[in-house]
Amino acid sequence: MTQEQDISRKVEQTVDKVLRDRLASDGFEGAEIRPDCDFDPILVVDVKYRYVDRPINSKVTFGLTTEVRKALMALGESRFPQIRHHFNEQQKIAS
Repeated sequence: MTQEQDISRKVEQTVDKVLRDRLASDGFEGAEIRPDCDFDPILVVDVKYRYVDRPINSKVTFGLTTEVRKALMALGESRFPQIRHHFNEQQKIAS
C-alpha cells in the first residue's frame, strides 16, 4: 500500500467525529473508510445506520460531504470524501 492509499488514524477519528456529531440521533452506527480512485484519489466513506423507530429526515445528510471535506482539509488530507449511506432495510426515510 502506498502512502497515498494510507488512511491515518487522525483522518478516521475526524471523519467519525463529524459523522457522529451530525448523525448520532439518526442511528449512526459507524463508518468504514477506504482509499479509492475516481479520476483522482478519493476516500470512500460507507456510513452504516441501525434502525430507529421514527422516520429519518433526509435533510440530515445535506451538506455532510462539505462538512467532512472541510475537517479533512484542516488535517491536510486532500482526497475528496465520497459518502455512501447504508440504512437498515426496515428504516423509513422522510423527505
